Amino acid sequence: MNGPSLRRLKLYAAGRLKLKRYLAHCGDGRAQPRLPARALVWAMLAGQFLRQTAFHAVEAIARSARLRKTGIERRFSDDALDYFSERADPAPTRQALIDVLHRAKRNKTFQDSPSIGLAVDGTTAGRCSEQHGRWRRPYRNEKKQIMGYRHHLAMVSVVGGGITLPFDVEPYGPKDSEYAAGQRLLRRVAPTLGARFAGYVVVDAGFAANTFLHAGDELGLPVVAR
Repeated sequence: MNGPSLRRLKLYAAGRLKLKRYLAHCGDGRAQPRLPARALVWAMLAGQFLRQTAFHAVEAIARSARLRKTGIERRFSDDALDYFSERADPAPTRQALIDVLHRAKRNKTFQDSPSIGLAVDGTTAGRCSEQHGRWRRPYRNEKKQIMGYRHHLAMVSVVGGGITLPFDVEPYGPKDSEYAAGQRLLRRVAPTLGARFAGYVVVDAGFAANTFLHAGDELGLPVVAR
């Protein structure tokens, strides 16, 4: 009996989730690509599924002897992933995730849920010892000493449907804030989802200020601050 594999998951994503076009046109920003973008983006997704997110670990998956079972078409180095991801346009990925959410709602995925909402909150990604690039913010210990740097993001998720579905993020740098990034994020995703998709937005107390509440009103989303 054939067991589960990344290749089968890729076929499911391309077929049932209708992501075949996205995998082929995922926002490749390289001027002269030698490797197909679909192989690189699927390799990064495969790394997420296997909880091996470092590019060096993804390279090891792509170079494994069982390449066919991963659904990854080509072997490559971690430098290729770095070069590709640095230049990728996030717009196609964002639209693909919105399309999946719309398809899930049309297929009655949330039909047993009394009210679907959006949750906006802060999160972080990555960690390094040096401040390279404009997006990294310092994190400190109890003595306020800088221990390193990481990326800070506002993240939005679909909630109220029995499962939490994160689908977009907005980064913010040292001179920005989670509060401002959360507003930008909400203003971007709410019109794309459509007025009838969600009935409210839930946030923590840090967002319960006038400008965010007014943004929710403008978008037709009552704000629930906990």
